[in-house]
Amino acid sequence: MTLRELMAEVQHLPPETLVCAAEIEEAFGINVAAVEFIENARIESRKPDGREAVELGNGSDKVLVIRW
Repeated sequence: MTLRELMAEVQHLPPETLVCAAEIEEAFGINVAAVEFIENARIESRKPDGREAVELGNGSDKVLVIRW
């Protein structure tokens, strides 16, 4: 998912909406601890398949990381 896609999904939500993270088909979510912009990541895959897809270093890709 790109930042543009994320922004389109949430543009109509109230600003007070809690942000959490959860695995697909999971019944509970985890509160977000931090959001981090990384400029030297390496994207290995763009498929949302539950596998590690981005190395948070050793590259030149820009990514937004949501940490819990």
